[in-house]
Amino acid sequence: MSNSQHLPLGKSGSKIDALFVLARQEKASDLYLAANNHPVLKVHGKLKKLTEYPIIKAKRIEDLFDSALTPKQQQDFENRMEIELTYKTKGAGNIQIIMYLTDEGIGAACRLIPTRIPSFKDIGPVEPLEKIAALDRGLVLITGKANSGKAITIASIIDHINTHLQKGIVTIENPIRFAYKSKSSLVFQREIGLHAKDYAGGIRTAMQSDMDVILFTEIDGPETLTMAMNAAESHLVLTSSISFGGAEWAIRKLFDFFPEDRQAYARTHLSRVLKALIWQHLVPVEDHTDTETAMEIMFTNEKIAAMIQNNQLHKVRGEIQKGAGGMQTMNSSLSKIEHVAIDIWKLMAADVGTTLLLAI
Repeated sequence: MSNSQHLPLGKSGSKIDALFVLARQEKASDLYLAANNHPVLKVHGKLKKLTEYPIIKAKRIEDLFDSALTPKQQQDFENRMEIELTYKTKGAGNIQIIMYLTDEGIGAACRLIPTRIPSFKDIGPVEPLEKIAALDRGLVLITGKANSGKAITIASIIDHINTHLQKGIVTIENPIRFAYKSKSSLVFQREIGLHAKDYAGGIRTAMQSDMDVILFTEIDGPETLTMAMNAAESHLVLTSSISFGGAEWAIRKLFDFFPEDRQAYARTHLSRVLKALIWQHLVPVEDHTDTETAMEIMFTNEKIAAMIQNNQLHKVRGEIQKGAGGMQTMNSSLSKIEHVAIDIWKLMAADVGTTLLLAI
């Protein structure tokens, strides 16, 4: 099956492709378009306004995306006033596009999906990531703020399993970002709204199909989380979430999906099935010439499982700090990155600031 048959693609070869090619040439991670502004790139974590490029009027942005969207996508956008899709170009690879209406017209955040899936050596400590990929069952949670490389980390784990192990793999995404070609494993990719109604149903079908590895990209409610924890009893289940402040806060957010009278159940179930948690950031090096991935890594041992069950999450960081079994704190990870341009306290402050901004 070709990529175009199972990716939610816009129409390749449209007028907007030239901007994506330029962004790729500038080694940008993102391209932002706003009515009555110059295009803006994000390069190694820093915004760069393309003042040499003309200011784009609201009508021009509409014309650019009218040429890129399929008729169904155009209709979905008109109905919902926002849309997220993966768009394929010949010159710039795949682009994740989030479009939405603003007071001045269409706004768009366009993320350039890497043209190749990086290896573990490229993104983080190899042995802990290999340990995660080798798990036969359990829940693995990849957390961090938006644009922290979570999707890339998950793609690396899936690609490693696909290359080195013989597994049945199902991905349930919205939208599909990376296209996997089956190697030693067999990979099925499904998109919400296109191939599956919702995450919970997609996970249930994957379990019934006796798949070994299930990836779903969003915990959107207690039903999905419950289904994922049930699946993790016998399958390896990977997912991601936007979370700030490390393992403690990420686990607490999982509790919060459930009402008070079900949280004891959630803690008990999660203490059994949560096998690993990564909290990560893309951090700039000096002069913003590059970015590196910093990772806090937790593996659930007997002590951490008891802390989760007894709601003693404030003790988790102390157990991670011991470094047993491949665990490491964010501070430890940052200390291994040469010429990093930010320290852990600034990183935490940035997280708090982002949290406050999202709450406004």
